[in-house]
Amino acid sequence: MIAVVNGTVITPCRAIEDGVVLAEDSRVVAVGPRGLLHLPPAATVFDARGGYIVPGFIDLHCHGALGVNVNDPGTTAEDLCRIAQFEAQHGTTAFLLAVPTGSHAVMAKALSLIHEATGTDKGAQLLGAQAEGPYFNPAAKGAQAVEHMRPPDILELEEWLRICPELKLVSLAPEMPGALEFIAHARRKGLTLAVGHSRASYEEVLAAVAHGLSHATHTFNGMLGLHHREPGTVGAILTCDDITAEVIADNIHLHPSVVDLVVRCKGLEHTVLITDAMSATGLPDGQYSWDGRPVTVEKGAVRLPDGTIAGSTLTMERAVANAMADAGLTLAQAVRLATLNPAMAIGVADRKGRLAPGQDADIVILDKELEVRLTLVRGKVAYENP
Repeated sequence: MIAVVNGTVITPCRAIEDGVVLAEDSRVVAVGPRGLLHLPPAATVFDARGGYIVPGFIDLHCHGALGVNVNDPGTTAEDLCRIAQFEAQHGTTAFLLAVPTGSHAVMAKALSLIHEATGTDKGAQLLGAQAEGPYFNPAAKGAQAVEHMRPPDILELEEWLRICPELKLVSLAPEMPGALEFIAHARRKGLTLAVGHSRASYEEVLAAVAHGLSHATHTFNGMLGLHHREPGTVGAILTCDDITAEVIADNIHLHPSVVDLVVRCKGLEHTVLITDAMSATGLPDGQYSWDGRPVTVEKGAVRLPDGTIAGSTLTMERAVANAMADAGLTLAQAVRLATLNPAMAIGVADRKGRLAPGQDADIVILDKELEVRLTLVRGKVAYENP
């Protein structure tokens, strides 16, 4: 039995002053005020020291960290475990690795590595993969490899699923030929479908929703923007209640007021914080590579030589703090965007995203400055600030 005590528990559906979380055998067994819960004498106690006890963060969109990109030629499954350890240091207890647009062979290799590393007990729990491409509109390429973009291919998806049954999310441009049939097929397979790197009209996005699309990849970035007579991709995302919207709250990808706008439009139930972190995350500013191309990191911003933003160096605890400042959120509200909402978006809310009996014991202690002091992944210490 473990007991996390002496802090405000953010479930995130409610806040409990002087709360306690009890866990046993990797699961939460009780949550409540200190005065109402009995602490077993033999319990291992973790003291929050007046800080916050929150569910572990869930990052649906991470490409890498510490010099590792998931699709680099020399990357190994052990390298992916290093990413998992880094994620745990920043309060993330579960995540997807996002494979960007590449050749069939490169994407298949990356998915195979993710399958090999999924379930690692070294740091945050790798839940599986996101295919961020290759079924994108070249006119909205962003930093994605335009030479490898291609129409949606159901046979390729079936091969991906054989290689990596843990594939959970596919991002695509719904205006591409064959996209609607692909979305319907992938949804029947249990995947989450997201609109991304797209020039889709408002009507094309809603047609995709009718076929099973339910998510949006880094809203505003890499997509047709909002116009008062042509609402476009962004207009559909902001106004359709069936779409959950990702946000990169690094104050680089989006102006703070735009983060506020997304939260106001989508509400606390349909906004998801992500990092879009790449290999330079956790490293100092300097020269790095992204998908085989040189990038410069300056003041945390990652850019290709032509100035295009190429991922981020954001971490999830910073995303939570930034969202609070940008959108005027309470800690409980911002935590929801990083825990319960992403869990619901990919269908794992039955065990992830909340502090409640029966849920995985993914627990993070934050101090008053929202720095991570302890990360428990399924009841085991994955990171402890010395």
